[in-house]
Amino acid sequence: MKVAVWILISIVFSVNFPSGVQDSSALPAEKIIDLIPGTIKEFYPSGSPQSKLIKLGTLRYSMAERNFYASRKRAIKILLFDYKEAPIMYSQATRKFNAMMPIESDTVILRSIKMPGYTGWESYNVQSKNSQILLGISNRFFLTIEGTNVDLETLQYLVHEFKFGDFPY
Repeated sequence: MKVAVWILISIVFSVNFPSGVQDSSALPAEKIIDLIPGTIKEFYPSGSPQSKLIKLGTLRYSMAERNFYASRKRAIKILLFDYKEAPIMYSQATRKFNAMMPIESDTVILRSIKMPGYTGWESYNVQSKNSQILLGISNRFFLTIEGTNVDLETLQYLVHEFKFGDFPY
């Protein structure tokens, strides 16, 4: 019985992780902030970027935040979480992506995003001009990009500025 469990665990880990170097712990606070772009076209940094390692009982994860602003009260907030040591939190953050129904109308856009390496959800409210993109990346990272008076296309462009290939797994 113990051998069968060990084989099952080995199979699960070999399927969920690509071959190559694997990191077994969440990134330190000083490293996760480097995964967020430091500049955004037509926006300026707002305040100092923040990052920290959070411990909740046996769970540990790191997070980073950068804020940007532009004229006409336009702002972008980026949050990046590394849930390597807290997979239950990653699962909770991403499980709703498949359950939600897409809606596209004259006033709101709510739809899923699926690309190699990540899955997520994007939304835009025409009246408030607020947009949001939520992404689960490589079953480890969770990215939130929120735009105030920012259209969805700007946030979609910003997603492509991230170098997901440089993220550890």
